[in-house]
Amino acid sequence: MRKLLFLLVLALLVGATAVWLLQFGSGYILFSFAEFTIEMSAWTGLLIYLAATVLLLWLLLSWRWIAGAGGFRLWWSTRRSARKINQTAEGLLLFASDDWQQSAKLLSESADKSVMPVVNLLFAARAAADNEQFEQARTLLQRLQATYPESRFIADKALAELHLLEDQPLEALQILHTIYTKNPRDKALLRLLTDAYYLADDWVSLQKLLRDLKHYKAISEQDLDSLEQDVYCNLLDSFVLDSTRPIAEQRAKLEDIWYLTPKKRHKDPQVIASYAASLGRAQSPDKQQALLVKALNRQWHPELVKQFGELESPSPEKQLLVAEKWFVQHREDADLLLALGQICQRLQFWGKAKDYLTAAVRLRPSIQGSICLAAVLEKMGDSKASAEAYRQGLISALKEQS
Repeated sequence: MRKLLFLLVLALLVGATAVWLLQFGSGYILFSFAEFTIEMSAWTGLLIYLAATVLLLWLLLSWRWIAGAGGFRLWWSTRRSARKINQTAEGLLLFASDDWQQSAKLLSESADKSVMPVVNLLFAARAAADNEQFEQARTLLQRLQATYPESRFIADKALAELHLLEDQPLEALQILHTIYTKNPRDKALLRLLTDAYYLADDWVSLQKLLRDLKHYKAISEQDLDSLEQDVYCNLLDSFVLDSTRPIAEQRAKLEDIWYLTPKKRHKDPQVIASYAASLGRAQSPDKQQALLVKALNRQWHPELVKQFGELESPSPEKQLLVAEKWFVQHREDADLLLALGQICQRLQFWGKAKDYLTAAVRLRPSIQGSICLAAVLEKMGDSKASAEAYRQGLISALKEQS
């Protein structure tokens, strides 16, 4: 290498001497090879000679830098890293464009040389999951756990979320319960627990979680309000009378649920509807009727009106009087007209039942209204009109299904 450098430097000195000599006179250079002949001035040939010599010297010095002291390996490694960074950027852009398959491929392949390998693997797993390649996503997350143990908490949350995407809330909860004890304030973890309990219909656990969701502001106030309503509605709806246990004991359990329900929910029509239906299943019609009357006097709600009409009250005459008082202010309410018709039907007030039910069906055709009207007309001996009412009920049923 040193000899070669010496020869190149000597060639430059020769060229410089030639330039100095040409100042005193010019000449020409002739190249002849086989049938080809090239003639040029001495100045032109000298410039070509010097340019070639300088280029060769630059290449030689560059090669020494590249090959010496790991320079070539450093250059090649830098080039490979740059290519991996470009793959990461492209993979993230594909992720944003919903090209899940290609995004997962590029992000996973470039993870090892990425400046943020955890991000690569997380997004690659998410892309695979969004592409419904759940096993691929699970493999990527397990790779993240094994390669970067300091990111295990993030990987565990991602694995739990993957189970939720696969509609496996119990498997998700096994992971979430393990990491929740060490990270009870993590908002994302609280949201995952919320989703898992919701999918698992575990309303008791979800009710206990409400306090932390509110305290740590893990979800918006609007979402928290909606979730709280769902939780207490489902807690009340889940009450089912067990014939093997004393009914008094079960009624007491239902009262405990209502007592634990926040006071503001005692005025929520949806929660009241759930509680009223549970009172019906608990065979407590008096309490059910009192609850519905109080709630409807405070706030009119169609679901509560519907329940009032279906309630088989121990005092139907009193029930009818209450409903007729409401009718003064709600004459065009189809739900109330249906309820009045049902109460009159149970009282065998066939004429009034016919009038109320006919008006209800006219305002809003329904299966239930038509069936009740058909039954009343049959009791009144009008078979033709009864058959027509049944036919209209069938039409309503078909429309509801379409």
